Amino acid sequence: MSTLFDKIQGQDRPLKILKRAIESNRIPTAYLFTGPPGCGRKKAAIAMAASLNCETGGLACEVCSSCKQHTSGTHLDLHITEPAPGKTGILLDQIKSVIGKAILMPMQGKFSVFVVDGAHTMNMEAANTFLKTLEEPPATSRFILIAPDRDSVLPTISSRCQTLSFSPLGRNIVRKLLEREGIVGERAKLLSSMARGSMERALTYQSEEVPEKLANEFEPLASLHKSDHKKLLDLAERWGRNREEALGILDFMVQWYRDMMILSLEGPEDQVIHISHLPELQEGATALKAGSLSAILEAIEDARDDLNKNTNVELTLDRLLLTIRSYAPVQPI
Repeated sequence: MSTLFDKIQGQDRPLKILKRAIESNRIPTAYLFTGPPGCGRKKAAIAMAASLNCETGGLACEVCSSCKQHTSGTHLDLHITEPAPGKTGILLDQIKSVIGKAILMPMQGKFSVFVVDGAHTMNMEAANTFLKTLEEPPATSRFILIAPDRDSVLPTISSRCQTLSFSPLGRNIVRKLLEREGIVGERAKLLSSMARGSMERALTYQSEEVPEKLANEFEPLASLHKSDHKKLLDLAERWGRNREEALGILDFMVQWYRDMMILSLEGPEDQVIHISHLPELQEGATALKAGSLSAILEAIEDARDDLNKNTNVELTLDRLLLTIRSYAPVQPI
């Protein structure tokens, strides 16, 4: 018989641990699921919640009334908390609501399950308030926190959770999932390459027509290592008008310089994302070499971290572009 866990692709190791916990009836009070968005963390949380209250007494069967209510999000004992629309983090009042419900008895099943999707976005006050409940958890409540990695959550929180790491999805898995959504051929191949292991990101790129929007950025990106100061400042201004768009540009830059790195190390061309721009990538790979490309990729990740900490967008990009330019080989006089 199939279960809800069977619908989750590419996560054999964490799912095996979760299934074993259900089958042995040894379920921790709190889990921390880590990994990139769109890799199956939330689906696994729902499958775990459904298993705890499945009418069969075992792994979520998909067909009982309780499991169907979990998959539709209507079960009275499933509580999902995430940043409210327009907000960047989970607020103290939301955590107080979780705590208020956690001390009550379940309304339908054996357990109340609280999924905190975006646990890393809790501010210090919210996290410390939540900590008190994790320290003395109600017997009939279970908690599943979702975050990018263990270090993004307060150590006092993560130390009270069993951490399960979910891996980025392989390209072939993302491509097959896209094909199920009706996205096929070269489009599916491109999106699965750009998605960096996240089905959620692939679908966002599709719905927002990101490949088309980025088409105008290939030329300036290809010439960054030989652009003058004024052009770099102009690019920082253009790319820095919106934080989310700037983060999208950084994702694009990671793909671009990663492609160069593959070529510089004489890796397989079928791993190159932007293969239609092979000449420009070859030129950049030849000019910059692997050592400089590695440093550039690290600088991009540092810029991404800065933007996520609400630094000034244009200044962050300005600094990054000047750093990239500094790795360009000295031109002969």
